[in-house]
Amino acid sequence: MPTNPFDLTGKLALVTGASRGIGAGIALALAQSGARVILNYFADPDGKNRAEAEAMGAQCPGSVLMEADVSKSEEVNRMFTVIGTQHGGLDILIANAGIIRDRTITKMTDDEFQSVIDVNLRGVFHCIRAATPLLRENGRVVTMASVAGQMGFFGQANYAPSKAAVIALTKVAARELARKKITANAIAPGFIETAMTQDMPDEVTRKTLEQIPLGTKGQVDDIVHAALFLCSPGARYITGHVLNVNGGFYMGA
Repeated sequence: MPTNPFDLTGKLALVTGASRGIGAGIALALAQSGARVILNYFADPDGKNRAEAEAMGAQCPGSVLMEADVSKSEEVNRMFTVIGTQHGGLDILIANAGIIRDRTITKMTDDEFQSVIDVNLRGVFHCIRAATPLLRENGRVVTMASVAGQMGFFGQANYAPSKAAVIALTKVAARELARKKITANAIAPGFIETAMTQDMPDEVTRKTLEQIPLGTKGQVDDIVHAALFLCSPGARYITGHVLNVNGGFYMGA
């Protein structure tokens, strides 16, 4: 048993969607635990994502920035080719990148549906597929699901199915990667204090909190700590699991 079960010294980790929020928090925690981190970001027109990724990179010694749209397989393949060429392998994949475009089923456009599926589900698939040849023995894959994928919420006919499918994909990956002693697990955040939830109407927030046994929103650090555990040597015998971090909002098996 290692002296520090969360010591990731010498590990190389890729975090997708690492410019802000949960992705940035996970990247920083991995770096503080000794890992070298590759911060992936999506190049938006105004350059905000890159600027935020650069700011986060300044806090992660030895970090590298890599731009790629995870919904596009050719960009993901290019990113992993660079990782393989420059670093020779990968120890940790955090498939965190995701988007949300809520609308009721009758009002949702084809583009609103497909774009969320493309990033949230296909993006995870693209990354796992491209990472598999590079992941070293005893590697880690952590995907970001959601309580929405377990419960199904009003107005999320694109987001909820994308996250439910991420759970299924993660379990498939856990079986296929096990022969290399690589674990694959999903984190399913609940009602977390992020920019997305801050924009919710007060009445919606109040009604949601009433359904949460702990009676409060979670914090980004609650997800970060869960990810850090799943990446650590202490989680070596956990795979195919969905770790619910939701204050009791959903208690299904």
